[in-house]
Amino acid sequence: MKAYITSIGEPTTDLCVWSIERQGFEPVLVKDKSSFNAKLEFIYNDADDDFIRLDADVIMNHNVQRFIASCPDEIWWLQAMSFDWWQMDASWGGVQYIKKECLPALRANIGKVQHLDRPESMMYRLPEFHEPRRCEGAEIICGLHGYAQDDVKRVMDLKAKRKQLDNYDFVLAQKVSEL
Repeated sequence: MKAYITSIGEPTTDLCVWSIERQGFEPVLVKDKSSFNAKLEFIYNDADDDFIRLDADVIMNHNVQRFIASCPDEIWWLQAMSFDWWQMDASWGGVQYIKKECLPALRANIGKVQHLDRPESMMYRLPEFHEPRRCEGAEIICGLHGYAQDDVKRVMDLKAKRKQLDNYDFVLAQKVSEL
């Protein structure tokens, strides 16, 4: 199964790829695109079967195969949890398992979210996936998200823009990083 990894040059990119390969996935590193939207468009057009998608700042753990196996037949997009370094807590996101049944709707709609800040979140909310419901989360932690990133200001600015700062503990994360 392909594992699409979107990267902006995170220091954990090689470790992310290694954590995928050791579990039998075929990594496809998607970088050097003009935007995250362009990366998603590439993925949706390149995929021809079920796949997983994650950012290069996610280091997958041993739970990913169990996560995929937990996906009910009627669910087409399953979102895992990860331990988020900046939140110092479990959080949604990290690894997405997307079945091939999603591809027609993803391909047809990616152009409609090109101007939005969170295109993947908007794709997850497409009516095609909720009438009937085809997207779900699994409370299985599939990796570590955000560890060893050297651009905390970018992360803080992004979370402030999204009005999410109350969910994060940047001070604790920094103190643990300094150990």
